[in-house]
Amino acid sequence: MLNHLTLRQLKNALEETQHLPHPLFAEASSPEHWKRIREDANYSAFWRKLEEQAAQLIANPASPPLFSEFTLFGDTGDRIIYQKKRDQLYDGLHTFSMLTMIENKPEWKTELENAIWNVCNEYTWVLPAHVGLYHNDYPNGIWDQPVPPRETVDLVAAINAFTLAEIVHLHADKLHPWIVHRVKEEIDRRIFQVYFHSPVPQNWELKTNNWPAVCSASIGAAAIYMIDDSEKLAGMIWRVIGVLRNYFSGFDEQGATPEGPAYWQYGFSHFVYFAELLKERTQGRISLLEDPKIASISLFPQLCMLSGSKVVNFSDSPDEVRLSTGLIHRLQNYVPTLQLPSEAYRMDPSPSSWLDATRLMFWSPDQQGSDDDNEGIQEQLFTGNQWVISKVSQSKGRMYAFAAKGGHNEEPHNHNDLGHFILHVDGVNVLADIGVGVHTKQYFQPQYRYEMVNAGSHGHSVPIVDGCRQGFGRSYRSDIIHSQISEDEVQFILDVTKAYNCVSLERLTREFVWRRPVNEIPQLMIKDKAVFNKTPESFQEVFISSVLPQESGSGRLKLNAVTMSYDPALWDAHVEEIAMDSYSKTRYHFYRVTLNCKNPKPEMESEFRFEITECQE
Repeated sequence: MLNHLTLRQLKNALEETQHLPHPLFAEASSPEHWKRIREDANYSAFWRKLEEQAAQLIANPASPPLFSEFTLFGDTGDRIIYQKKRDQLYDGLHTFSMLTMIENKPEWKTELENAIWNVCNEYTWVLPAHVGLYHNDYPNGIWDQPVPPRETVDLVAAINAFTLAEIVHLHADKLHPWIVHRVKEEIDRRIFQVYFHSPVPQNWELKTNNWPAVCSASIGAAAIYMIDDSEKLAGMIWRVIGVLRNYFSGFDEQGATPEGPAYWQYGFSHFVYFAELLKERTQGRISLLEDPKIASISLFPQLCMLSGSKVVNFSDSPDEVRLSTGLIHRLQNYVPTLQLPSEAYRMDPSPSSWLDATRLMFWSPDQQGSDDDNEGIQEQLFTGNQWVISKVSQSKGRMYAFAAKGGHNEEPHNHNDLGHFILHVDGVNVLADIGVGVHTKQYFQPQYRYEMVNAGSHGHSVPIVDGCRQGFGRSYRSDIIHSQISEDEVQFILDVTKAYNCVSLERLTREFVWRRPVNEIPQLMIKDKAVFNKTPESFQEVFISSVLPQESGSGRLKLNAVTMSYDPALWDAHVEEIAMDSYSKTRYHFYRVTLNCKNPKPEMESEFRFEITECQE
C-alpha cells in the first residue's frame, strides 16, 4: 500500500475518521493490559529493576551535561561522555512514565514531571555528533564557527518527540497542564517548525539507510498524537510517506539491507510503530504493513540469525543481535511464515526505552514458543545487494553457515569489504567480520575510517593486490558473474576488479563454492583468479578469524572445528592478533592470517579450502 497510496486517499481517511473514537496505541491505553504485564512472571525482573532505578534516581537526581561535555565531539571527536550523561538525564523519563502507568504514586508523578521538564530544558535534542549534519563538509567546518548552525532533526530528536508525545497522550489526565503545554510547544518548535515549515530537505531524507525510517516515522507518530486538524495532518504525513518510500528503495527485491540485522531492527521497528499508529488513527483504512514488500523485508533478519546468538554481521553491525519478540509477533499478523526467534536471540525489555519496551511487552504473545528445533537448509541469494547466506542445521543445536558479500564501497555504514565472507560453525563465526568500531568523529570521516581495521579492507577476508587495498566510493564495486543454488552446493562468483585502484591489475575474480550434500558436513572452497599487465611486486590473501589459528601441518591451519588449507609452496603464512576496543571498555580479539605470495606472476590462480572436521561440544 505504501507505494500506491495517494494524498487524496490519505486525506479522506484522516477526515472520515477525525471524529470517531480512535484510541492510539490501544494496548497501552488499557489499565487491564498494564495490570497483565505487571503481573507477568516473564517481566518480573524488568519491573524490579525499574523500581530500583527509580529509587536511585530519586536519591541521586541526574544533572544535565556540561557545555564542555557538549563540545567534546568538536574538540576531540569523543561522543560517548556526553551521550552517557545525557542518557542518565533521560532515564527518569522512561522509568517514571512506566511506573506511573501501573501505580499513581505522588513521588513518581512528580519525578516524571521533573524528567519531562529537564528534557524540555535541553539546549538541543540533537546529539553533538549530528549538529550541523546538513553541511556538505560535515563534520568539518562546524565546531570552529562563531555561531552554532541552524537546528535540524536527527535520530534522537525525532525519537524524543515521539516518546514525549506518546507519554503525554497516555498520562495527560495525571500531568500538570503546564507540562502538557510545554511538551506540545517544544515538539512544535524543535521538530514541526524545523521539518515541516522548511522545504529544505533534511540530510537523511536523501538516504536509504535506517535514518529516514527512524526520523520520518517518529516525526509522523508525534504528529498523529499532537495534530487534531486532519487536513494539516494529511500534509504532514504525506511528506513522511515520501521519505519512507525512499527508505524502502534501499532494500533489494529479496528484502536485504546492506546495513544488516541490527540496523534492520532499528529502522524497521520505528516504521512499524508509525504504521500501526496510522492504522489506528484511520480505523484501519490505511495499513502500510500490507505492502507487498513487507514480507521479504520482515524475513531478512531470520535468515541472518545463525546459532549461539551470532548473526551475519557485515558492515557496522555487531556479531550478536537481540530481536524484539513484540515486533516479530506483530509482523506475524502480516507475514504468517515469520518465526519468533529462539531464546538466544530474544531481547529483554529495556528500562531506557519507552517505545521499545512497551511494544515488546504489549505485542509479545503470552506463550512464546521456541524455534530451536528447526532443521534443514535455509538460504538466499540477495542479488540486489549481492549477498548470499546458506545455513545448514543437521540436528538439534548443530548449525553450519556460510555468507559472502559483494556490492559497492559506499553502502550505508560501509566497510571496504567486497568479496568478504563469514564461516559459522556451532555458535561461532570462525571466519569472521570484526564488526562495528567505536563511534567517534574520526570513525565517520573517510580519510580516517578506512585506515581503521574495522572498516578498511585490510581488516576483512579479501586480497591486498600489489600493495593496494580496496577503495572507498560507489565506483569501487563488484559484479556477480554467476550465482546458483543447486541440490548439493551454492556457487557465488564475483568480479572484484573495480574494488581496487591498482594500475597493474586487469582482472580479479573470487569464486565461492559451498558444498553441503544432505547429511554431510559442509565444506567451503574459495578460488581467486588474478590477471596483471605486469608482474606484481606483491600479492596477499587475508583471512580474519575469531579464534587463534594453530598450525596443524604443512599448509594447514586449525581454527577450532575448521581446518584451512593452502599450498605451502606458493604462500608464506603470518598470523597477528588484533585487539579491539568496545563501547563497554572491554577488549576483544581477532586474528589476521596473511598469506604472502612467494613468487607473484602476471597470472595467478589461488585456491583455499575450509574443511569442517568436527563439531564443538
